[in-house]
Amino acid sequence: MKKTACADLSLESLPGISQIVCLDEVESTQTVGRELALEGSAEKTLVLAETQTAGRGRMGREWESARGGLYMTLLLRPESGVRFLPDLSVLSGEAVAEAVTALYGIKTRIKKPNDVYAFHPRRKKWLKISGVITESASVNSTPSWLLLGVGVNLNNDVKLDTAVSVQTLTGKTVDREEFLKEFFRTFWLRYAAWEYSSRAKS
Repeated sequence: MKKTACADLSLESLPGISQIVCLDEVESTQTVGRELALEGSAEKTLVLAETQTAGRGRMGREWESARGGLYMTLLLRPESGVRFLPDLSVLSGEAVAEAVTALYGIKTRIKKPNDVYAFHPRRKKWLKISGVITESASVNSTPSWLLLGVGVNLNNDVKLDTAVSVQTLTGKTVDREEFLKEFFRTFWLRYAAWEYSSRAKS
């Protein structure tokens, strides 16, 4: 697990993040996030990797993780009950979809519970551009920590016929920091509303 400089990112450019852990190649950012959670790392720690050797999605499905994509896990410690966690996957996917549309003009839609699809105008098909995965450990039905894993096909070569990258759709290389800033701008607003609503219902 080799660290990388992550020169294009700073805490100042990513509001709400307490620390950034940048890695070159990992098995999975979820695995690293779990280790950090068990060690007691600060809430809102962000794990980023250039590539994953065993990236996975929902139900253990493999997630293709070539260089150029965005692979991250965010450590959270919400006060919401575990029964509200499925809603977090959906709102995170919505934040990804909004960022992709706002920045690149790509038409997107959510496939519940955790996938984001983009419309490929030449192929006239909806193809997967992002996936979200959540994992938690709980005490008395309240999560002691929660890992939000997000993979987005930005500039990576996508081999699967059912998936597509932003670069393929726009014809140009896009900036990772720009995407992260837009994603977190939307995500934190939705996350705060989710926490407030789920606490009110508990």
